Amino acid sequence: MNIKNKIKSISMVLIVFFILGGINLYRYNINVKAEETKKEINAALTLVKKKANSLYSDENDDLLSETITKEKLKEAETSLKIAFALKLNDVQQKSLDTQSKKIAAAKQLFFIQSSIHNKFKDEKISSDDVEFSKEEKELAFFKNTHPLFFKEYNGIIEKSKEQLAVKQTLLLFFEDYTNLSVKETISRSEYDHFIEKLTLLSSEPFKASLTIACTAIEKELNKKEAKEKEEKEKERKETELKQISETKSKETKEETSKSEATPSTPITNESAQEKAPSQSSPAEKQLVPPQQTGIAGILARSSTSNYTNQIVGVVANGSSSTVYLFEKSGEQWQTILSMPGRVGYNGVGSSYEGSGRTPKGAYSLGFAFGTGPNPGTNLAYRQITGNSYWISNPDDSQYNTWQERTSSSRLDEHLSDYQTQYKYGITLNYNNGVNGGSAFFIHVDGNGATAGCISVSESNMLYLMQHIRNGAYIINVNHESELANY
Repeated sequence: MNIKNKIKSISMVLIVFFILGGINLYRYNINVKAEETKKEINAALTLVKKKANSLYSDENDDLLSETITKEKLKEAETSLKIAFALKLNDVQQKSLDTQSKKIAAAKQLFFIQSSIHNKFKDEKISSDDVEFSKEEKELAFFKNTHPLFFKEYNGIIEKSKEQLAVKQTLLLFFEDYTNLSVKETISRSEYDHFIEKLTLLSSEPFKASLTIACTAIEKELNKKEAKEKEEKEKERKETELKQISETKSKETKEETSKSEATPSTPITNESAQEKAPSQSSPAEKQLVPPQQTGIAGILARSSTSNYTNQIVGVVANGSSSTVYLFEKSGEQWQTILSMPGRVGYNGVGSSYEGSGRTPKGAYSLGFAFGTGPNPGTNLAYRQITGNSYWISNPDDSQYNTWQERTSSSRLDEHLSDYQTQYKYGITLNYNNGVNGGSAFFIHVDGNGATAGCISVSESNMLYLMQHIRNGAYIINVNHESELANY
């Protein structure tokens, strides 16, 4: 019995041992599997996070990476699917949801970005009829969540719209844009206004893309203006000849009238002696200046010519002009220099702040200025510094004056920003009250029409700087005959 009990006891012990061993082995296998699952989940979540982060260029997930592609988006979505298939706890699920939103946002942003880039390539619009209504609508959803992305691509859309507006304006100058057939009715002022808008754009590639079209317009305008100038010159000569003919006819009639009125009595020595004092000697006749003709003769009839011996005459044709330098020698006015120039994009006329017109009339010339040292002018000279501003803000008490300031209103003209135009300049003593217009100068030519100044080539401007004296005046008109009115 004892042996049987012992065997039974041993059997029970062995059974318990095997049961406990099995339980422990089961527990071990479960722990191993759990550890492997944990590692698998962590690896999957890490991969998702890595793939999601690779889609963005910054820590705030605001801008897309420069290397983002459709393939990378697909890889990120695949890693996301694998992670979602795993059994996750609440914390892991929340982390995965965050990465899922990042990937979904990146996908939407990528399609918006790609769509805009297809329509705006190499800093210019890809066609003349692109529109961005769909992109604008989709982009609006990311204004608050991705402000940097919104700002960048909304800026591109705005640039595109500006380019579209300029291109549409350009097309109005052509009968047939494809063949560059320019309309005969275009005007220089309209074209100069277009150039002003084009100049304001920042995209050089876009500007370059319009060069051929602009050249065609310039050529047509030059041809048109040359013809008009020829016709005006012909008309002027005909008028001049007519005036000379009328003057001679009048003088002939007066002489005939005097001859008929003189009694035919013999002239005695006594009567001759009595009349002698009333006759003018040759010396006395020379004191009366001969009548001047041409543009110098017109200028000689102006009231301004009576109190100065140097006048700059500006005769405008739209935003183009002919600029003259006249000087008085003795009693005669002479044309010293004649040169092409530009005036305001709205021509010459009544001027006020922002009118785009060069002020019509006669004005004394003020001081000279420039970006470098005095080039040899006889006028008072001021050199431009980084703090030089011409005040154009009507609300400023220093309106229409040169001021040295560390900063100023955006309405004021920061003179050092115009290194080409203001290499040489002379001020006009123009004052039409607050908001009446400001910063009117003669300066070096820039690109096209001005905002109201008179511009000439650099070499001609240097000549004016070195030859204009104190007391000189400028007369701005639209026709030569108007020079006599001021």
